[in-house]
Amino acid sequence: MQGVFSNGLRKMKPDSLYNTKFKTSFGWIALERSEQGITRCSLPEKQESKCMQEIKAWNSKHLETTDLFSKEIEKLNGYLDGQNYSLQDIILDISTAPRFYKTAWSICRSIGVGSTKSYKWVAEKSGSPKASRAVGQAMANNKITLIIPCHRVIGANGNLTGFGKGKTRLDLKLELLELEKNYISKH
Repeated sequence: MQGVFSNGLRKMKPDSLYNTKFKTSFGWIALERSEQGITRCSLPEKQESKCMQEIKAWNSKHLETTDLFSKEIEKLNGYLDGQNYSLQDIILDISTAPRFYKTAWSICRSIGVGSTKSYKWVAEKSGSPKASRAVGQAMANNKITLIIPCHRVIGANGNLTGFGKGKTRLDLKLELLELEKNYISKH
């Protein structure tokens, strides 16, 4: 590794991806980053081994130290502990995503904490009012869950729908929404 970020962390090799894992009150989370920003954030796993299993499928170098991710880890821990709600200032690298996904994810990030919006609402905001299914695909392909809060996107009928990149983690979706509603009610 060479050079230095403005925040004093060692600079990464260009085009390199690094990952780490850390424990939260919700379980183990893995993060991946490029030089530009966060590229992945796993859902919390109760078992460290399951978190490591997910990391092994990523094409990035694993770091045992979390120094390169310290700001993001602090923000995510605060969020999951109900101490803060803003993850907006975490810089993301979604440069390789299709344009529609970027738009849908940006709209998703604008949904207020403790609020939910439908896939149809996101489609309308994106300028493609008939693209609810495409929004669903964008949310299903969101590799930066929690930070791109796809848990706030629900069915038009108000039902919780898919969450967890192929894993049915509706229990977690509900827990996150309740965490946010509790935070809002206290503040």
